[in-house]
Amino acid sequence: MNASISSSLQQAMAQLQQGNVVAAESVLVPLNMRHPNHPDVLHLLAMAAKQKGSIDAAEQYFKASLKAAPRQAAVHANFANLLVGRSKISEAIKHYRQAVEIEPGFVNGWYNLALTLAKAGQFDDALKASDKLMSLTPGKARSVEAAASIKQKAGDEEGARALIEALVAREPKVGNHHYVLANLLRAQAAFSESAAAYEKALQFGVATPELFLNLAEVYYEDQAPDRALETYGRGLARFPGDAVLHTAHAKFLWQVKPEEDHLKALKATIPTQPNNMGLWGSYFDLLAHQGRHEDILKGLSEAYRVGVRAPRLTLAEAAATSVTGDAVDATKIYERLLEEDPVGIPPKISFAEHLLKSGDPERAEALCAEAIARNFHDQQAWAYRGTAWQLMGDDRADWIFDFENMVRTVEVQSPQGYSSSEEFFAEVAHELDLLHRTQAHPIDQTLRGGTQTNGFLFRMKNPVLRQLEQAIREAIERTVQGYPDIPDHPFWGRKSERVAFKGAWSVKLKSQGYHTNHFHPEGWLSSALYISLPPEVDSATTAGHIQFGEPVAELGLDLTAKRTIRPEVGKLALFPSYMWHGTVPFSSSHPRMTVAFDVVPAREV
Repeated sequence: MNASISSSLQQAMAQLQQGNVVAAESVLVPLNMRHPNHPDVLHLLAMAAKQKGSIDAAEQYFKASLKAAPRQAAVHANFANLLVGRSKISEAIKHYRQAVEIEPGFVNGWYNLALTLAKAGQFDDALKASDKLMSLTPGKARSVEAAASIKQKAGDEEGARALIEALVAREPKVGNHHYVLANLLRAQAAFSESAAAYEKALQFGVATPELFLNLAEVYYEDQAPDRALETYGRGLARFPGDAVLHTAHAKFLWQVKPEEDHLKALKATIPTQPNNMGLWGSYFDLLAHQGRHEDILKGLSEAYRVGVRAPRLTLAEAAATSVTGDAVDATKIYERLLEEDPVGIPPKISFAEHLLKSGDPERAEALCAEAIARNFHDQQAWAYRGTAWQLMGDDRADWIFDFENMVRTVEVQSPQGYSSSEEFFAEVAHELDLLHRTQAHPIDQTLRGGTQTNGFLFRMKNPVLRQLEQAIREAIERTVQGYPDIPDHPFWGRKSERVAFKGAWSVKLKSQGYHTNHFHPEGWLSSALYISLPPEVDSATTAGHIQFGEPVAELGLDLTAKRTIRPEVGKLALFPSYMWHGTVPFSSSHPRMTVAFDVVPAREV
């Protein structure tokens, strides 16, 4: 490489390291014109494009660099990093493998290969890669932590724990080791031990908002809600400006002590940090969950008075005005917001929701199409786009909302050792009932008149729940096998032999309890599994039934449910996550208990 190219590349690299993409490209673009197909120039152009968010361009530059010089370990690894971000896991693994084949001592290559293989569920190969990594970096904490993470994902919880405990024993005063152990124990539902490890991490200098969030959760799961609240207090005293911590504290207080003002700490802190956008945003989000839109507008007036303005606040103003004010005024605010934030997806989706309410489904559909162009699996955008098609009389509404074929029911088989399905689900109901310990529904969820369990349900070391998870997984796989092969469809096109849970929880509804009509933004396939039911939930009426196709009431649309299913104990209803669904209220002295979950194709995790 001649000296001038080398000097220019060093200059561009320095600019990229400082985040100055424009300056880096001002060097690289003319350099690429003078020296076309130079692999190092193309590599840095790829890194620059990635840094500024031009992912398609970055991918093309990486490919061009490797075409010009195939044996570049660093380029293979950086390209693989990009592919992981695009959920192209199998391609990423191929490039990580090429990187370590070219450079067998490439530590970061082995590290990322091991973790990505685990992400793909290829645990045997992941463990081999992590063994190689540890042989290259004996005793290094980062390598040990990666190996422990892989062992845990592979089901070897004891092996994972042993690795981290050995690390703690070797360096007992390193706070981060205790923190990693605490996270591992928390994931294994060893809540008492996890809390002790978090406290040790604090003792040895690790103090982050995330630590206090996790510690509060494990105290709650260990049936110590007062200690959980005290932990939130400790965290807020240390990090009074952390919006995530404030939000979690407010949500927790709402559920365990609904008689208290859950927003008290947040309202007291905002005047002391009036320019903290996160605090304002959390406050308005929490008010929105309660439908307190007038209070949002009052709060916005105060924020604007002290000179705080940002797209996030404009979005809150637009959404609140859409509910409480004139539709024309709301539209004007949304128009201004799109000028301020022309690429943001949340403003487009919120504007689409407003347009559906105010009678302009054509424009709502166009905004949803823009969001889907950015993320084809955006469940919220598909929900609103399908609704717009319904209002427009567009035949594509039946393509996206095929209620007869997409909504399916399947019996969840009881495991061996139970004399009947009734016996199994009665035991499941008993175990779940012990986990329903809050006093009110989560403030940001759709259920009304009931409670919801905390955290990922199937992390619990409960043999009955472990059996339930396996029975559910088998039921899903049986159902998905019968899906049609339609690759370009947002639902059918994600058909997968293996699925991964994105979340799982239990809901216990009391008399007059129900779910508002909603969709699930994080899943592909969503569910309702009926665990125990009141005798009043029968075929005589639709009380307590699940219904599909009716949008949330706040949209005010003349669209009614297109399909209703009567719950039965052991029956699992499966449906697209983007499909509107809700529960009809019921009256009974007996609760209605379900388990719900979202899954995605395992290849996307």
